[in-house]
This record gives sequence, C-alpha cells and structure tokens, in this order.
Amino acid sequence: MSDSPENDSHPSGESAAEAWFNYERYPYLLAKLALFAVVILGLYLLFHSVQSVLFPVLASLLLAYLLDPLVDRLEERGWSRTRAILLLLLTGFGALALFLVFLVPVLVHQVSDVIKGAPQLVTRVETELIPWLETNTGLTLPESASAALATYGETLQAQLPAVAKASSRMLTGALSSIGAIAGSAIILVMIPVFTFYFLRDFDDITRTLGTFLPKANRDFVVSRIQRVDDVIGAWFRGQVEVALILAGMYAIGLAIVFGWAGVGVGAGLALGVLAGLLNVVPYLGFLVGFVLAVAMVLLQGAGLGPLIGVLAVFAIVQALEGWVITPRIVGDKVGLSPVVVIIALLLGQELLGLAGVLLALPIAGAIRVLLPDLIAFYRHSSLYTGVTTAAKDRRGFVEIAMEAERQRDGTTSPPA
Repeated sequence: MSDSPENDSHPSGESAAEAWFNYERYPYLLAKLALFAVVILGLYLLFHSVQSVLFPVLASLLLAYLLDPLVDRLEERGWSRTRAILLLLLTGFGALALFLVFLVPVLVHQVSDVIKGAPQLVTRVETELIPWLETNTGLTLPESASAALATYGETLQAQLPAVAKASSRMLTGALSSIGAIAGSAIILVMIPVFTFYFLRDFDDITRTLGTFLPKANRDFVVSRIQRVDDVIGAWFRGQVEVALILAGMYAIGLAIVFGWAGVGVGAGLALGVLAGLLNVVPYLGFLVGFVLAVAMVLLQGAGLGPLIGVLAVFAIVQALEGWVITPRIVGDKVGLSPVVVIIALLLGQELLGLAGVLLALPIAGAIRVLLPDLIAFYRHSSLYTGVTTAAKDRRGFVEIAMEAERQRDGTTSPPA
C-alpha cells in the first residue's frame, strides 16, 4: 500500500483524497457547523445574562478607541499621556453632566407638553396651517387630503392621546435599560475609570493582542483589522465630529427661534444639542429634532413666523451638513450606508440590548470588510463551480482572498 493518501484505493474507485473531498468531508463540515453554532449560542446566552455588566466595559472600550487618536496628538505636542487623558475625560464628562443637569429636565418637560397637546396640534393644522398655506402660497391642498382632515379630524383628536400614551410606553421600555444602568452610581463611576485605564494602556493592549495572531496569516488578519478600522473607526470619529458641530448649530438656531416664539431659549438649546448628537445615527437627529421643534412651536401658538424660522434652521443646517461639513470632515472615508447602520443598531438592541448596540457597528464593519473575501471563497468552491477541485489545487480561505484582492488591485503576483 502506498504511503500517500491520494494513491490509496477506495471502493468507489477514487483515491482516498478525492473520496474525502467528495463524500467524507460533509459529516466533518456539519460537525464543525454544529460546534460553531453551539459556541455562538453559548456566547449569546452569556452576553445576554451579563449585559448590564458588559455595557460599561464596552462603552469604555468604545470611548477609549475613539479618543486614542486625540490622546496621541496631545502626546506629540509634549503632553504626558495621563494629563491628556484627564483633560479629555474631564471635558467630555463635564459637558455631559451640564447637559443632563440643566437641559434634559427642560427637554423632558417640553416633550411631555407635546404628548399632552397632540389633539390640539391636529386642530391647529386643520384650522390654521392649511388655510394659511392655501391663502398665502396659492397652493390648493388636494381635495382628498382636505376632506380626510375634515372627516377624520375628530377621530384623530380622540385617538391621539391613546397613541401618545402607547408611544410613551414604548419610549419608557426602550429607556428602561438605560435608566437601570444610569441609576447605578457604581456603573456611572466605572465608565470614566475604565476609560482612563483603557486609554492609558491602549497601545500596549493592541500590541499584546497582535502577538496572539497566528503567524502564518498575521499579515492578512492585520490588513483586515486595519480595513475595519477605516470602515468603522475613521468613519465613526468623523460622524461624531459632525454631530458635535451640528449640535452647536442646531442649538444656536433653535435657541433664537424658540426665544422669539416664547417657547424658551433653554428648550431650544436642549433640543438643538439632542438633535445634533442623535445625528450619529443617520436621519435620527433630523427626524426627532424637526418633529419636536415644529410641535413645540405650534403648541405655543406663536404664529407662523416661528414655524418658518424652524423650517429655515433645519433647512440651512442640513444643507451645510450635506454640502460642506460632512464632505470636509468625513470626506471619502468608506463607511457603512445609513440603512445598514440603522438595521445593525436595531438588531443589536433587539438581541443584546445596549451592549448589542455597542457591538452592532463593529460587527457590521467586520462583515462588510470580509464580504468580498467570502464571496471570492464561495465562487472558488465546488458548490458554486460544480466542478470538483483537484486536491493539489485546493486552497484555503486566506490564499483565495489574497488572490482575489490582487486581482481587484490589478496585480497578478503577490506583493513583495
């Protein structure tokens, strides 16, 4: 008998290697899939059971990851790393404390008034806004829409309180986990403490983790990690910077309009900051801020001038964001599409709560980076080609992915 498994005979007449590839490998692959499924299920159950503890750790890691480039810049300018970290943490958490103490109560009061005054909004739209538009703009509201308001206006007024209460319950349920975590003084203290230590040892942590990567495929793994950093890290840092700029612009604009309308400068500042910060999630900041701002102005009964002012603020800020701010800050950084971001966040929240929200974007970014490699591997497989590959030509995932990458880059030989 030959020592080579490829020359061993098999009842089907094939070599042992070919028989393994055509038949015997399938139970092996099924067993691997079953093992992976059990591991993933176990990790899911573990994360789900400890998510309240996992959240501050993940939040601290995310903050350390986002702030590390700023700390490195301050270090390059002669600051000690500890001093730079303390400055950034005191600035960030100080601003957050001011927002929570002074602006959030005003915002909560205004949102409560909007919920209570929902039926009044329908009446004002039906009796004031639509007639004004028809009179002053020359536009005629389609008869079906006008008739619908006239026919169903009373029904809407009757149902809106119930809808508002249901929305309030949904919001309360969504924020319950936040309240449970934020209500723990220990966890609130742990986030800045964890962030400080993660930032202080961030470079050492990344270097140590790099030593555990397999030597044979280390270059491939490092290149994919760098791409994930480009997709998620650089893009998300840009989004945060854009959100902070928008928060300032919205706050100034809405404070002026709300002060004019009699709603209150504090309410305008709070809503503007909230709308800007929520812009980290695509469209969420604009949607929440615009709806609440319009509702607050209409309920105040200040006339159509302040309403036009609100429309102008959001139109100008959105135009600047789309044409000036985002192109200059984010530029051509390849990130995740808005739809992918929203779906990933919703899935993460549904599966693992707040911890899932923090994990959603890194996982989505990793999938986006590895997707071309997975597609290349699939197209090389016999499942796609329908042709059994000779044993000597069978390559692993890394080899196929690197070859596909060289083809995409227009090169035919491995890089030096």
